[in-house]
Parts: sequence; C-alpha cells; structure tokens
Amino acid sequence: MILETFKNFSDFELLDTGDGFRLERWGDVILARPDPQIIWPQSLPKEIWRSAWATFNSASGEERGKWDFVKPLPRPWIISFQDCRFVLKLSPFKHTGLFAEQAANWEWMASKLAKSKVESYKVTSGPSNDKIQNSKFKILNLFAYTGGATMVLAKAGCQVTHVDASKPAITWANENYALNKLPKDSVRWILDDAVKFVNREVKRGVKYDGIIMDPPAFGHSPDGKTWKFNNDLPKLLESCVKLLSDNAKFLLINGYATNSSALALNNLLESSMETLGGKIEFGELCLKQKSGRMISTGIFTRWSK
Repeated sequence: MILETFKNFSDFELLDTGDGFRLERWGDVILARPDPQIIWPQSLPKEIWRSAWATFNSASGEERGKWDFVKPLPRPWIISFQDCRFVLKLSPFKHTGLFAEQAANWEWMASKLAKSKVESYKVTSGPSNDKIQNSKFKILNLFAYTGGATMVLAKAGCQVTHVDASKPAITWANENYALNKLPKDSVRWILDDAVKFVNREVKRGVKYDGIIMDPPAFGHSPDGKTWKFNNDLPKLLESCVKLLSDNAKFLLINGYATNSSALALNNLLESSMETLGGKIEFGELCLKQKSGRMISTGIFTRWSK
C-alpha cells in the first residue's frame, strides 16, 4: 500500500495540524479548516495559527458552517499548479474548490502520458517521421467537480470529457478553463449523471484512453436516484472497463469519506481488470506538513499499462 503525496505544488502548503484543524497556505492566503481525524495537538505556536486569514467554524457534527474572516481574500483568488491556474472560493462546506492532495494523482497521470508519448516517438520516428504521431489521448473524467484533473490533462494535450451532475460545479470548472486559455476543442462538457452517461457511451461504442472517477460516498442524481459508494461503484466500474480503448493508459478511482478501504478498492479493481494485464496499485492520498508528518485525506486505487 502506498502513502501518496504530491512532489511539486508550490502554491499549497500544509503548515500544521492539530486539535481537529489543518493550517494551510493557498498561494498567499492562510486558512484554518476542520478535519475530524486530527486528534493530536497542534505543533506550531498559537500566534502562527492566529495568522490565518479565515477560519471555518460549524456546529458539532454539521457539514455546513461559516467562515470567520480576519483579513479579506484576494478577488479573484488564483493559485497555480505547475502551468495550470485555478480560481479558488470559500464554500459553506469548508472547501476551496480544489483538493490539494489530488495533485499527486495529476502528477501520476502526467507521468503515464509522458511515458506513452516517448514510447510512441520511439515506434513512429524515422528518417522521414521524427514527430510523435498520436499524442491526443481521450480521457473521461467522471464526478469531475471544478476540473482540477481536467485542466491538468487538457494542458498536457489530451481531449477531456468532463462529466458532473452539478451545474454550479461545471460553471466553476468553466472559469478555470477560461483562465487557462485552453483550445476550444480540448474539453467536452457534460452536465449529467455519471452512471447514465457511461451507460450511453457503452451503447455508442465510444472508447477512452484514460478514465478518472471520484464518486461521492453518498449522493443523488438529478432525477433523485440515490448513489451509495459501496453498492453502486462495482457496476459503474464494470461499465467503465468496457469504455477502455486498446491503447488505454490508466484508470483511477478516488474515494472520500466512505466506509470502504483502499484494500477493498484494490480488490474490486483487480477483479475488474484481470483480463487486461497491466499494473494495479492502491493506497491513501496524503498531505505532508512542514514537519514531515503525513495526514490521510482519502483512498485510491489505479490501473496503468
């Protein structure tokens, strides 16, 4: 099992953790956000924690809360991950519109694509052909939220199908898209239930070279159908496998706030991919604070070839 964290995200830093909170830097902005798994004491002095521009507070056990501001935030508030830029905002559910730990997966996917392009170059290059011939990988991003992975992959030259059932999330993702000045044909926007869309794509015989899915623990589709992670993920994965092209490079599953485990996800993916070969790995997505302490933020499993 891997404890995975990003290598290069200079605009994000986990400064400290303790007493149920994280102290984070997003660009120049410092936030204090709750995290119920943090049961150990804070390491940095109180005056460092008091430097937070805003602190999120909610009633015990409630997801919704409010931000208490000490200093106004930039407008717009923009940060960078390598050559990608993102608009951040504070939501009433403690989020900023970006999950920093996902940068580890962005780096992993980028490395798989870069390796594939190098291999393609070796196969296709010659006296009259010294360029990579098929660098436009088709990627399906399910439960795509505000488009962190979508922007990174589109910047890498992929054609991304971005699927989310939330209109506000897709609107926010479009802000990121405009900010990054991406080609008009680099992203296909789909406002739809992920399960229904995948089933239609299977019927149409569409194929993708990579698939990302970040399903919620619990939710409802636009027509009111209930989604439960452990009940509904196996069937969705079965359909997604049918969408993989012969040239497929990866399939990635993230999980947040579930009663599942990284090992359970690994076992599911192993069963689903057993005829396709390739490599499967699993673990916990982590953030590393300045002292070196790691905190787990979610689970993942991923297949690559």
